[in-house]
This record gives sequence, C-alpha cells and structure tokens, in this order.
Amino acid sequence: MTTQKPVNGIMAVRYVPVPYDDPERQRKADEDSKALSEKFGQSIRLGRSVYDWGYHLSGKKQRDAVPFQTGDLVRVFKTVTDGDVKWQGTVDYDRTKYHHGFQKGMSPAKWTGMFYDCLPAKLVTKDGRTIYGALSAHAETGTEGEVWSVCEYGKEGYDGLNCLREGDSLTVYSTVRNGDIEWQGIFDAGPEQISTINKNEKELWKHHEVWRETNHMPTNQWLQFSWQNRPVIIVPRQP
Repeated sequence: MTTQKPVNGIMAVRYVPVPYDDPERQRKADEDSKALSEKFGQSIRLGRSVYDWGYHLSGKKQRDAVPFQTGDLVRVFKTVTDGDVKWQGTVDYDRTKYHHGFQKGMSPAKWTGMFYDCLPAKLVTKDGRTIYGALSAHAETGTEGEVWSVCEYGKEGYDGLNCLREGDSLTVYSTVRNGDIEWQGIFDAGPEQISTINKNEKELWKHHEVWRETNHMPTNQWLQFSWQNRPVIIVPRQP
C-alpha cells in the first residue's frame, strides 16, 4: 500500500452553490447571473451558497479551496515554530500613495497579496506581545480603506483583530511545518446535505448553513478554524 505524502495548507471555507427554496427567487437569480455574465464576458453566478470545508495549498494560487475528504489525517496549528519565511521585518509605512500605508521597500502588490492570501504570521508588538494569526486586509465602515492586520488564532471577531503599527515586528510564512498543535485527527464529515448550525442562537447572524456537518468535532468549532485560516498539514486519505 502506498502512503500519501503530507501537504501543507491553509484552512478555508468553500462555497457550495445550492438552489433557493423559492422558485421565483431562483429564476430572478438565474436571470441576473446571465445578464452579468454577458456584460462582463465571464461566468458570474449570483444566488444562494452554503459553507463547506477545504484548504488552499501553501505556495499556490488557487481560486477554489481543495475539499477535505473523510479519512484525511489533519494537523491544525495554533502557533508557528518552523516554516518557510516569505517576509520578515519591522513595519514601516510609506503613506504617500495610500493613507494607511504600504511597507517601505516592498511593492504594494506584494504587500497586499500577502494579506489577501491570509498567510500565517507571527506578530511581536512594540509592547512585547507575541501573536500568531492570519494576515487580514481588514475593512469596514469608517476605516476608509483596508487596514493591514493580524487576526489571532483562537479568538473571534474584534477580540482577535490586531492592526499593525509602525515599529511592530512581523514574520510572514509561506509554509508552516511545525508549531503548537490545536487539534490532530481524522477528518470525518457527514452526508452532503444542507443543514443549519447554531439554530438555537437568538441572533440570526449566528445561524450558518453548511453542506457537511463534521463528526470529529462540533461543526461550529471547525467553522471557526476555517474562518481563522489555520495553517494545517494534511495526509490525504488513501484512494
């Protein structure tokens, strides 16, 4: 029996297109999708989608995440102790072209690309705190553009948001090989069918539709790992 080689990746949610329950709403979405596709000369799909589980391979540009398969051996990290460094230095902004700034001595495209790819990072702040998380181009009403940030692993929302400040030390990894392990085990997903998690939550924004519930841990916890873009090592299941 051949052994599958481990692969390095970054967790991500996948979006599975599903039809609306309302036929009229589906018809309208199909019409709008066709009109936009013809206008821009490329396939554009509007409509309903649900979350599924996947990962992006380290060092490779991918539009769609590779889906996790039941039987994959997965190691999820919460820190980084060994990996390939893509960039390392002290945050020092040039604000002549953008008011939030781009890193001096680095092209804006390369700087922003690391954040759009949600690469793993180690942030040491000027006050001595060490934070491991995913790069994020954070934007919301009032930011007037994207703010370069690190979203700390294991924390949700604003609790994990750390906007980079000049003088902070940042190490960005293209590949993670080792670190403190948050979880390790066999990925196990249920059947492909639409289900809603957190149904009992009063706030509707906490309700999430998923394509496969997870059996190896609570689905909501796996969803948080995916949203946090955790670095992982996967040994794919035997074919």
